[in-house]
Amino acid sequence: MIAITGSNGKTTATRYLAAILSAEAPTQWTRLNRNNAAGITETIAFCRPWNTRYAIFEVGLGYPGSIARLAGLVRPHIAVELSVFLEHRSTMKTLEATAREKAELLKSLQPGGTAVLNMDDPLVAGMQVPPGRGVIRFGSGPENDVRCGEIVSAWPQLLRFTVFANGERREIRTRLLGEHWVGSLMACVAVALHLEIPLERIARAIEQVPPYPGRMQLVNLPSGAVAIRDEFKGSQHTIDAAFEVLRTAEARRRFLVFGDVAETKEKPRKRLARIGRTAAAMTDFAVFVGDNAHHGRRGALNAGMDEGHALAFSEYEQAADFLRPVLGPGDVILFKASRGNALTRVFFSLIGEVRCRISDCKRPMVCDDCREFRNPELLRRVRDELTVRVV
Repeated sequence: MIAITGSNGKTTATRYLAAILSAEAPTQWTRLNRNNAAGITETIAFCRPWNTRYAIFEVGLGYPGSIARLAGLVRPHIAVELSVFLEHRSTMKTLEATAREKAELLKSLQPGGTAVLNMDDPLVAGMQVPPGRGVIRFGSGPENDVRCGEIVSAWPQLLRFTVFANGERREIRTRLLGEHWVGSLMACVAVALHLEIPLERIARAIEQVPPYPGRMQLVNLPSGAVAIRDEFKGSQHTIDAAFEVLRTAEARRRFLVFGDVAETKEKPRKRLARIGRTAAAMTDFAVFVGDNAHHGRRGALNAGMDEGHALAFSEYEQAADFLRPVLGPGDVILFKASRGNALTRVFFSLIGEVRCRISDCKRPMVCDDCREFRNPELLRRVRDELTVRVV
């Protein structure tokens, strides 16, 4: 029983660890980002002695006490702590409070179990592991049990890095973009090594896994432009990471299509104006979508962006109509928002017909996983033909 928590990277870590362990033995894992009690209970229900050697659970923080409750369901043999960020502002007021909640996972470790800690996050590094449990430390420092280095990721270069462990070194090549994924992947490496899987097989499994839809997913658009889909989460640290990827990308022109920021107390006028100013400094075109889009455009204009390059649209169809004739070969376009925004529909509209007509969708998933999307051929094209695999 393996439980993974953290403010960022849980789903990616779960997905990659599942790929590594599935190649070794029958494995069950949390599907579709369902990291609450219902999703964890469902995953447990699938686990049987004849079909499960490893079970991986993504454990989310929903409210004070929720981690302890979920951890009690799992009672993990291995508990992974990835990161602590101030995401849940409506329930968690400080980073320290968030860290205390995340650390509840360690208290449910079974006797003789193992904590896997990201030492590059100071709040994770400070977590106390109960007596009688082992600790595996991973990160960039030489004191770690599993260490990383030689990190490279700037479009068109996909993420690669070197792992140093047990006197061995090996380059890990991925289909991800952005250095911020290293922590999630290093956690997977640390767990797999603990389970005595050779580093060579771990690297081979990681190389074959595609990015999760809507999380820094690279897609070749029919126009010849490359899209970076990151519209599932809109917390500030994911915005910072995605913007850094766009800023460092080698491109003819850089486009930003932005929805809104999640989990913030800032008023729309202030938060989107701030994003607009940032966009003006790093992009050639900034397109804001939604009811508050005009605030983002105003921020970009005030920062000196040309009027024809800073746009605001209330409807996703308008944004798509603007982008279709403008995008071309060599362009890189980042879609960034929090789930519930219309940016996924802007993206799909640049490839084919969007048939879903739900006006204000609040479903906690990307359109790729939703039965209401109603265009399976379009989803298949994105998944099988257009998603970037090797650069």
